[in-house]
Amino acid sequence: MNARYIAATVGALLWNFTLPVLPYAALCTAMVLADSVTAWSLSRRVARRYPASVSRAGAGKIQSRRMARTLSTLGKVYALLVLAAATDAVLEPPFDISVLKLSAGAVCFWQVISVLENESSCSDASWARIARRFLIDKARRHLFNR
Repeated sequence: MNARYIAATVGALLWNFTLPVLPYAALCTAMVLADSVTAWSLSRRVARRYPASVSRAGAGKIQSRRMARTLSTLGKVYALLVLAAATDAVLEPPFDISVLKLSAGAVCFWQVISVLENESSCSDASWARIARRFLIDKARRHLFNR
């Protein structure tokens, strides 16, 4: 057999397997990036409100270690989505529930909660005061003195 024929066959199989995952991966990527942007925005708000208590090294700036955490989160999400698609392909889930859709929905829910926590922290808005009763205040993570 020709090596190009084998490579084309393997590539077509991989493409055919990952194609259904792409819309879910794009949605989850957007949600993770929205969480990162709101975390950066929170960092800027905390740095403005508590200038003496915030570490000067990374106050309100995009940091490589936090970007690495975002990329690590994306890698884990992509692995989850691929495994969920494999589960859907191999097993017959009960009640016609797609494990891929369920996994993507769980990731999106997790990120929406995180975005709400970021936006409600260190905010004087009335909705934020109500939300802080139920959500974690992430402003403490950005303060130097914990």
